Amino acid sequence: MKKILLCLALLLLLLLFPQWTGAQEDAFRYIESIEKKYAGLKDYTADVMVHFDIEMFKAPDMQAKLYYKAPDKMKVESKRVFFFPKEGGYFNPSLFKKEDYEIKFLERSTEDGRKAVKLKLAPKKAKRNIQYFILTVDTDRNLIREMEMTQLDGREVRAVIGYEKFEGFELPTHIQLKLDIPSYETEGVKEFDQLIQKPKRVTGTIEVTYSNYRVNSGLSDEFFKETGSSRGK
Repeated sequence: MKKILLCLALLLLLLLFPQWTGAQEDAFRYIESIEKKYAGLKDYTADVMVHFDIEMFKAPDMQAKLYYKAPDKMKVESKRVFFFPKEGGYFNPSLFKKEDYEIKFLERSTEDGRKAVKLKLAPKKAKRNIQYFILTVDTDRNLIREMEMTQLDGREVRAVIGYEKFEGFELPTHIQLKLDIPSYETEGVKEFDQLIQKPKRVTGTIEVTYSNYRVNSGLSDEFFKETGSSRGK
């Protein structure tokens, strides 16, 4: 009797919420389509330029060469000290493996004449400082157009990505990062030597420009071992 009741309950859920079920299945399909699109991308090399426009942080434009090898190796080489925003600043099509995330369908939309969906991805296991991602996926081209990251320490980063085709792959030429970061500063004295700590938010943008791509040049694992000449933040 219990099994029959359980089957009836499941059937009732499917009848009442068929769109919800289909949406969840679609959510996995969109991520899988991106994986398949870049399955042949083994590595790439590109010149990158980074421009900072952030409150309380002044730095000249920085240039470097970036190397990537699937699934997760990345190296930056620069003649000077180089600050590079790894979270959202570099393109890693292997970042979103569907088996690594709880994926929730949020909504469909049309932006600039292109169909898109929004998905929420929460890591199944602790993934650095990430609480969850919200991706805007171009469903016609199987591309991530926007990526929002909410981190456990309260940081929020939104990446807007522009692409061009290089050697058969659509790769970023420009990534704009919009930052909203918590900051704590001493605001004054409440009573004798008692400091008041007031939370604030620091905002700004980072512009990352990519050029001169080389794709699938056969970068070795040895190449990505740490050396004193490569720096990145």
